[in-house]
Amino acid sequence: MRNIYLIIAKQIVEEAGKIIKEARATNTFGFVFKDDNTPITNIDKQIQQYITKRIKNSFDIQVMGEEDDAVVDTSKPYWAIDPIDGTWAFITHENTSAINLSLIDNEEVVLGIVFNPFTDEFFHTEKGSESYIGMLKLPLRENKSVTVVNFKPEREHPIVKNLNQLFKEKKIKKLVSIGGSITYSMCMVAKGAFSNYIAHFNGNANAWDLSAAVIIVRNSGGFVTDLDGNDINAISHKGYIVVSSNEKVKNEFLAMMNKLH
Repeated sequence: MRNIYLIIAKQIVEEAGKIIKEARATNTFGFVFKDDNTPITNIDKQIQQYITKRIKNSFDIQVMGEEDDAVVDTSKPYWAIDPIDGTWAFITHENTSAINLSLIDNEEVVLGIVFNPFTDEFFHTEKGSESYIGMLKLPLRENKSVTVVNFKPEREHPIVKNLNQLFKEKKIKKLVSIGGSITYSMCMVAKGAFSNYIAHFNGNANAWDLSAAVIIVRNSGGFVTDLDGNDINAISHKGYIVVSSNEKVKNEFLAMMNKLH
């Protein structure tokens, strides 16, 4: 980690993770629902403020995040923060939440961090580099075929029926839905735990939603595409995302899905 941005950002994110773990361990948090019917806790806001303050004290760079109304000039570099991706998982004491932090310059993601404080899995990468979990290079294992597919449950979409059909036909060896953070699930593909992951965005994703995980997956040799196999925009995307650990399993999985779709 030669990049000073990454070194300092890692320290900040790990300290934020300690705050999240302490709040959950002591059950000292509350939550309300936002206008889009998704929950927000007081810890989301606390972590947003904490990371924003630390980042601004360390770098002369703009900061934006899910839990504030900051407006940034996207023609200049900026940091994007999701303080707790997978808030429901945090509330229900599951261990699949994560902190997302990315640095974006000229509409390109140049640094990405996804940290799960409950499993202590720290995924990171930077432009032109490889992806790591801690000090270990990703992937930790190689998927040579479509084996374990993770999906975000979207009952209103026929894609779930298709996945179940593929599982019944034994074309997918294992089908799971761990829920929680989308970016954590994406990084588990980069890790090699899943061969593929599929999720759906009803609206346009924001810079803090996918950007950190997209660069981590791609720098690990993986792919993040739509159902047609086109690379998605890491900063703004609407619709399905398909995450694959390598080109072979990408092509195999998309062929399966599109045959049924």
